[in-house]
Amino acid sequence: MPDVFDFSVDELADAPLTPGQRRIWNAMRTRNQELTEKLRHYEQEKDQSQSAVLNRDDFNREVARMLAFDERYGGISSILYLDFEGIDEKGVDIDTLRAIAAALSRGVRSSDIIGRLAPSEFGILLMRCDNANAWRKGETLSIALRQKLAEIGRSDTKISYGAYTFRDNEDLSTGLKEAAQALTQKGNNSERTTF
Repeated sequence: MPDVFDFSVDELADAPLTPGQRRIWNAMRTRNQELTEKLRHYEQEKDQSQSAVLNRDDFNREVARMLAFDERYGGISSILYLDFEGIDEKGVDIDTLRAIAAALSRGVRSSDIIGRLAPSEFGILLMRCDNANAWRKGETLSIALRQKLAEIGRSDTKISYGAYTFRDNEDLSTGLKEAAQALTQKGNNSERTTF
């Protein structure tokens, strides 16, 4: 027996039905088509989100490669560090991670690199991005993330972000450390540090 009931080939489709039964049958077919389309969309979004977010090791390797490219050919890149307060190893659920990954993937360019650094921490290498634009991107992403998390009932999650622009011969660990030290939270009164 198939996992999904296919209304289009069911023998009942051609059966003699009363008008009331035909209305119910058509409503069931329509609802089935809607749910099938939603499932297809959800699966595509899940695949895109998961493939766009690297684990820490892959993120470190890709960022090191891109920073070497900047150093060799000239260029400026910034790191954006995001921390989600209230999301930890025990409390994080797959829907929350998918929401975060989807918002981050939609909010950056395909040339940017996204990585999950720890249970509640994400990093984004913003290619060809100076410090002022990195802070603006942090603000834009935090708004999108708050909206996405509110949709799944996680509006209590606090989002902090920090940005750092790499100088010559600096590595990822320096950038992440500096960006983490520059964390700011929307709504607090702390001053943002720019580098």
